[in-house]
Amino acid sequence: METNFKSVHTPKDIIISTIVILAGVGSYFLNPALGVTLASCGLLMLCFFKKGYKADGKEQVLTKVAMDMSASYLQPLKDFLGGKSIDLNLGEASKGGPVRLEVYFNQAAELAYAQLYTFSNYTYEPAVGTIELHSKQAEKLISMFKK
Repeated sequence: METNFKSVHTPKDIIISTIVILAGVGSYFLNPALGVTLASCGLLMLCFFKKGYKADGKEQVLTKVAMDMSASYLQPLKDFLGGKSIDLNLGEASKGGPVRLEVYFNQAAELAYAQLYTFSNYTYEPAVGTIELHSKQAEKLISMFKK
């Protein structure tokens, strides 16, 4: 079963959009054109500025991070995501390369979803489907991105 992710608002997104709208309303009395422009930008931000993600059927708001790494990390990542190995050290993996790891996570819930891609034919093709990780595996993966 494939997991789909939907963009959602985070509280931070709503606060920033509201501040821009209120700044537009406040500046309308000084310069109407500027006020309308700022308020319009705030409304557009409210419509399109979504930094959070939700998995189908889940309530936790997730954060997305991605890392590109060399091909030598492909097999260790497959082993880690497959549950064969709990020990994973990416070290200087973020130097770029043909392997891309995308992680959607919620640190408080100790929940993570990982997608592994390889770059070929000028596109990223899935190497492993979306894997749901819990507790120790999720925390290990999240800690690598929090450094």
